[in-house]
Amino acid sequence: MKKIAFGLLVLLSNLSMAQENTDVNKETKFQVGVHYVGNLRNENIISDGFNGVVGISANYAVYQDDMISVFGGLNIDYLQTRDLFLQNDILIWNPNASIEINAFKGKLRPFFGLGYAFFSNDFEYENVIFDPSDPAFMTREKKLSFNGFTINPGMKYHLSDLLFIEGSYKYFAVNSNDIDGTANTHFIYLGLGFKF
Repeated sequence: MKKIAFGLLVLLSNLSMAQENTDVNKETKFQVGVHYVGNLRNENIISDGFNGVVGISANYAVYQDDMISVFGGLNIDYLQTRDLFLQNDILIWNPNASIEINAFKGKLRPFFGLGYAFFSNDFEYENVIFDPSDPAFMTREKKLSFNGFTINPGMKYHLSDLLFIEGSYKYFAVNSNDIDGTANTHFIYLGLGFKF
């Protein structure tokens, strides 16, 4: 997985360098990126049960001027199970809206995003009545669904008109109708993006 992420980073940077020789500064509406997902430990089933691996993002600018850009987008993050409670890897789907502000009148720009994320996972358990040799003793499976709002502040550094790097933090309050309580999860993102 690390080789794939590295290959994507090299491909994006080569595409950006190949395009930088044009003198036309056209407005870009789409942003596509790949990022590392750091899952910070917080003593709950999501934080302790999964390792962050990689994610992708896609954004479309619904409004742009010299000072602000407003985006609608989708992030998909892949987390690998530590096989503690939830046994399968997960994809977290996170539709979101964000605003990027040219506060420093330069290449470094803060952004702030709000979204709603969701994922599901299969939970396996043994059903025992009395005798382990009884046919009632078998593995059962139940699909558990999780969802919640996300808050995502961060910074983008625009290397060129076509390439940027970013770092951000995401808070995801994970709820489920299948399990009591809320899991407050915290992710750190470091990534590279391409604008077109």
